[in-house]
Amino acid sequence: MPVIETAGLTKFYGKARGIIDVDLQVREAEIFGFIGPNGAGKTTTIRLLLGLIYPTAGNASIFGKPVRRGGGELYRQVGYVPAEVSYYPEMTGNELLDYAASFFPEADKGFQDQLAERLQFDPSRPVRSYSHGNRKKLGIIQALLHKPRLVILDEPASGLDPIIRVELFSLLEEMREQGSTVFFSTHVLEEVERICARVGVIKEGRLIQVSPIDQLPGREMKIITFRMAGGGPLAAGALPGWPEPEPVEGRPGYHQLSVQEPVNRIVGRLKDLDLEDLRISDPSLEELFMEMYEPAHQGSGQHAKQ
Repeated sequence: MPVIETAGLTKFYGKARGIIDVDLQVREAEIFGFIGPNGAGKTTTIRLLLGLIYPTAGNASIFGKPVRRGGGELYRQVGYVPAEVSYYPEMTGNELLDYAASFFPEADKGFQDQLAERLQFDPSRPVRSYSHGNRKKLGIIQALLHKPRLVILDEPASGLDPIIRVELFSLLEEMREQGSTVFFSTHVLEEVERICARVGVIKEGRLIQVSPIDQLPGREMKIITFRMAGGGPLAAGALPGWPEPEPVEGRPGYHQLSVQEPVNRIVGRLKDLDLEDLRISDPSLEELFMEMYEPAHQGSGQHAKQ
């Protein structure tokens, strides 16, 4: 049974588009990345899943039960980190966390303290003194302290320094190993590339792709970056049948092109060139994502369940 399931989920704000016909399934004990640029419909989808707003059409369920107004008992098993966290400024971190824990009999003070230590968070200070990053840490600890079966995160790593981001990702992976499901919304593709096995791509309110990361369109492409000996130019027609290499910005003498061929064939094509440097790499998720957002794809509305 999917932990999250939607069918035809649609939300309009008056005449303004929120999301349209989103069909989605998120499995138990997986970290699922929900990616798209700002304004694509990620936060609208999350708010619908949490019962904070109500659909224009379609439906959503969590743990096999329909999402209801306000959530009720269902949401005792859910942890949520919004994109922007806001708390009473005069309360301390400890006071807020203890108050949040009081709603969950299963909350463990020892685990709460462990989270604070791992995220390098000082809960003794008042909220008004916290930076944006520390307020985000407070939100993460509040969301995880009761070890929820489902964690929903909306841009959770914004404001966190790189070391804390790595620790957050480790925490989420540990929770997954213990059976929790993580629904992870972001527009930073490096984050989902790091921890997610499957992703859903949302564009202009429509889910256009759901697949394992390694099956996203364009993953078979290879990016070739090279420098001729002495940094000289590449002779015209030296690579027939391939796109014309383009200069690499900020790297004098370097050229780059993308091809859809096996590495051994690429090396065979390049072996007679007088190369000083060569790199053959896979495209980043960022590059794949931008390709999926090319105008040719607009309005497709196609998606797949895998």
